[in-house]
Amino acid sequence: MSTLESFLDALHQGVFQVVVPKAVVTEPLEPDWKRSAINVPSPDTIASYRKGQYHAHETVSEYRVHMDRYDPEKNPLMHLIDDAPLVLMLHETMETIFVTGKDATRSDPLQRLEDQRVSWKLRMGLGVVLLAIGAVLLLLAFYETVIFFTIILPSLVLLIGLLAIIKGIQQSDRREDAAKNVIQGSMMAGAGVVLFILWELYLLLILLVLAIWFFSSAVVTLLRVVRERRNLTKGFWYTLGLGVSSLVLGILAITLPEELVELLIFLLAGIVLMAGVFTVLDAYGLRNAARLMEAGCISR
Repeated sequence: MSTLESFLDALHQGVFQVVVPKAVVTEPLEPDWKRSAINVPSPDTIASYRKGQYHAHETVSEYRVHMDRYDPEKNPLMHLIDDAPLVLMLHETMETIFVTGKDATRSDPLQRLEDQRVSWKLRMGLGVVLLAIGAVLLLLAFYETVIFFTIILPSLVLLIGLLAIIKGIQQSDRREDAAKNVIQGSMMAGAGVVLFILWELYLLLILLVLAIWFFSSAVVTLLRVVRERRNLTKGFWYTLGLGVSSLVLGILAITLPEELVELLIFLLAGIVLMAGVFTVLDAYGLRNAARLMEAGCISR
């Protein structure tokens, strides 16, 4: 009988990540492993679980487990500063999108014959929407950054809140948490209205939080580079790059806040555009699979 924890000793010896095939884990995950909804994106992940400092990404065939320095339940602030600095989140998000897109362009259409014909159309539509959103964000980054905070972001928050309310009302007879959806949606919709009115205040708060986050991550990361130079699990230059990048962004948040906002919107636009391109490529592969499926049915 083997549990997932029985394969994780290497994490305490300085190894950053342990990959455990599901075939060797004979016992199901214990209740202590709690599903995590918010994570830095990781390629091929279908679910993510946490147990204290352990963080496991589940794929179809394996568990990829690393150990955070701080348990997010016990110390969420230090977890955000040290284990999940914004620079790392941006880097791994773009890397995940690129890997996923590369898989989409290389995948054999014959492996997708089981997909329904409607799948490629839905994915193509999603890709086009992402490309449109990315293009709008890119234009805003170059021309009208303020519109993002005065109109677009409050509108999105308001829309999400209204959709949650509608969902709760529609499912009131079938789900016990329907009332919870309505309450949460109402709070979010109210927040969207407040954002329309107090956009300057929340923009200032966003910049303040970003500055504190950047500087805190920079200090913690650079101190680790000095103290643990030869024992850094992600390598000296990678860790140094994270620390320096966080420091630069922190300085920008104070000295050039408008330029920082433009940079962050530009990065967001790049991520959305990449996601859109690779979603369209994936949809193209699904379309080919659908056509092969139709040809196979006709030949029979």
